[in-house]
Amino acid sequence: MTVSGPDFRQTWLWRQAFLTPRSDSTTEEQEFFSSQYQLVRERAALLVSRIAVDLPGMTVHDISHLDALWDMASLVAEGAININPAEAFVFGSSILLHDAAMSLAAYPDGIAEVKTTTAWKDAVAGLALAFEESGDDKLDVENPPEAIVQRIVPEVLRRLHAERAEDLAEQSWRTADGVDMYLVENSDLRHFYGPTIGQIAHSHWWSVQKVEQEFSEDLGGLANRTRNRVDRVKLACLLRIADALHLDSRRAPRFLRAITNPSGISALHWSFQERLARPHIELDAAVFTTGQPFGREEAEAWWLAYDILNAVDRELRDVDSLLQGRGREVLKARRVKGVGSPEILARTVKTRGWRPVDARLQVSDVPRIVENLGGSKLYGDDPTVALRELIQNAADSIQARRKFQSRPANWGLITVAIVSEGDDSWLIVEDNGIGMSEQVLTGPLLDFGTSFWRSPLAMEEFPGLMAAGMHAIGRFGIGFFSVFMLGPVVRVYSRRCDKGQDAARLLEFRGGTSARPILSPFPGEPVPIDGGTRVEILLKHPPGESGGLLHINSYTKRVMTLDALVGAVAPNLNVAIEVMTQDGAHQISQPGDWLKISDFDLVRRLNPTLDRAETDTPKADRTLMQSIKDDRGQVYGRAFISPSRSFFSVGGGWVTISGLRAAPLQNVQGVLLGEAVTAARDAAQPLATQDALGQWASMQAELIVATVKDEERQARSAEVVLECGGKIGNLKLVKWGTDWLTETEFEERLGTSKEIAISFEGDFDYDEDLDDVHPKEFREEFEIAEDIVVVLKYDGSILKTAKNSWPKNITGRSILSSSNVADYVMELIRRVWCENVQEYDEERVVGNVGLSRITRRVTVFRCEDNDQIDF
Repeated sequence: MTVSGPDFRQTWLWRQAFLTPRSDSTTEEQEFFSSQYQLVRERAALLVSRIAVDLPGMTVHDISHLDALWDMASLVAEGAININPAEAFVFGSSILLHDAAMSLAAYPDGIAEVKTTTAWKDAVAGLALAFEESGDDKLDVENPPEAIVQRIVPEVLRRLHAERAEDLAEQSWRTADGVDMYLVENSDLRHFYGPTIGQIAHSHWWSVQKVEQEFSEDLGGLANRTRNRVDRVKLACLLRIADALHLDSRRAPRFLRAITNPSGISALHWSFQERLARPHIELDAAVFTTGQPFGREEAEAWWLAYDILNAVDRELRDVDSLLQGRGREVLKARRVKGVGSPEILARTVKTRGWRPVDARLQVSDVPRIVENLGGSKLYGDDPTVALRELIQNAADSIQARRKFQSRPANWGLITVAIVSEGDDSWLIVEDNGIGMSEQVLTGPLLDFGTSFWRSPLAMEEFPGLMAAGMHAIGRFGIGFFSVFMLGPVVRVYSRRCDKGQDAARLLEFRGGTSARPILSPFPGEPVPIDGGTRVEILLKHPPGESGGLLHINSYTKRVMTLDALVGAVAPNLNVAIEVMTQDGAHQISQPGDWLKISDFDLVRRLNPTLDRAETDTPKADRTLMQSIKDDRGQVYGRAFISPSRSFFSVGGGWVTISGLRAAPLQNVQGVLLGEAVTAARDAAQPLATQDALGQWASMQAELIVATVKDEERQARSAEVVLECGGKIGNLKLVKWGTDWLTETEFEERLGTSKEIAISFEGDFDYDEDLDDVHPKEFREEFEIAEDIVVVLKYDGSILKTAKNSWPKNITGRSILSSSNVADYVMELIRRVWCENVQEYDEERVVGNVGLSRITRRVTVFRCEDNDQIDF
């Protein structure tokens, strides 16, 4: 829908370039460039008319918007900036093309061509990752459903439109009869001015600094047509300012809104733009006013207008600074009146029934928030967390470089060191990953709560990275700030791997988060030498002293080696890690080695603070360590069941998230792969499926029967096997009198019995209210009665949080259920005795200490009609 308005041919710039007699141009030259522009306009109008079809809901982007940019440019240029006919042709053509690629019509092969672009592949891959993280169905990235295609098309067209605009002046569209058609029909103009038109159209999405760099030289005159040069910086500045200023009701006609019914953020854009009048100039300021005030129900639209007008103000100031520095023409408007103060802007952009005040939620003490949420208040007092986060950032950087440069899956190296300089100690973590540009160092790295890898900037800096399968470990954008737990002095050296040494930068923090960091060119020799990032932290505590990175226990004064600490923090990282000491480099781990090293080495890596005797498991146990994998070979961990006699003890295993230690496990030793549940990554959910876990547990039962002679340990293992949904096979299950019985042996005894008394509370302990013996006598002389059955009271859970118990939450067992074996035993009784079971709680003699009988309350099961038992 084209909205009529003032004729662009009546604007000051048009008249000054094409109608007013000029000393630098003939009338013939003016008429030639004027007529050629209007031919381009006729075809461009057809192209931009398709934008509303492919991006429904957006404010007007048709030819009326493009014509209006002549008006906006004239507003800030009249009497201040001169453009010659050649410049006017280039400027006008750039206007016509700058948004024209926001339509599939800009691609001769339509959607099929768009799907071949890196931006499309990145968008689909990003959406697939979002689906995966939210638990939705997996997205087919090669052939997404039509609903997803329709969702992605507008996003990709918007992302590509400026870049694609650079090609449109020279691009052809072929007709059905094989004729090539062009927007710029005149071949001389197309070949000579086409690249410049495209670049200026593209530049409206560049930074002002890039405009200055790319357009440093003017374009000379087209021979035989004009001697006039084209000032590309001037035209690029006019285009970006005109586009920024055009926010008035011509962009959002009320009737068009009624028939298109935009929603979401688009509706807010329509709401505020339909109220704005054409801006005018007062002194050096652009002034925006409203016809209809914003009521209370339009408050959100008013605040959007406020934010956008602030952005227009920044654009004006940046352009003015550029033009002032060139010493040529400058714009009439250098700012927007009223921005920076909601109350002042409301004097011209009116409200009714409410008053905008800058009372939004804000953070006054940013350093304190960062310290609390990015430091000990989130992670606790464990200084090793900061090391983990640094290794995670390094691993993400290496993974990105692998994808970006098609490096092998095992390429890359992380180096960790503690270097002494006098009385000072520095922790150094270095990687040869993708590195950071100055924009990333001063942007996403310091943007608390923003993950660079999930930001639009990542797709701009590294197009194709998401489509190549980049799945960053870091998700929350807070990990870097944990380094200040170790000390306030931090240096970050970085260089993008595809840039020269002059692109290297040093970012220094000299007073923690409370002082502004210092950015400077790379001093001295490049570090890292091949691109990547090096982080150095001046440790506030000596590494081996209380509070230090390597200090374990204040009472024993034990100190861990850096080798052991790094191995424990990143036991199965998919990147090689080495530690540098005075003796040279020590290799800590290699990608995938956790699946190959011995069980002893894996357990020792996971728990380096344990004594050797605690990790030197019997040879029989060495055969228990098995991979957890499904029928397709997908690996979910490597571990073995290792129940402890202590109810609250940890089993020596860990859940890792992308190779980094996250949460300790009970009843198993080894590694389970998991995903983060919290931002601090101190809670995790193992990834193992119910089937894979059950198969592993069943195999564990067979191996334990074959190798473990400790019958009580077998019974505890049975509890864990059942917890995991496995089959216990011939594991010892219950103790009948002094005999430990398997499932089969237990059923055989049931078949010859009419009554059974069971303690589901495990072995009997001394009770001073019931027992007339000394506690020592009880411990040393208690003999259980031969007709009493004991089921161990043991928690077979592997991972517990405040809200969950794993694997119960995937196997479907009740979280309230206290014992798997207890339930299993009762099922066996009912199976052997059919439906003839009666259950009672009774006081029974359960054993004796010398001549003293010991009584306890137990559960008694009776078979009412044993003749019916068919065993």
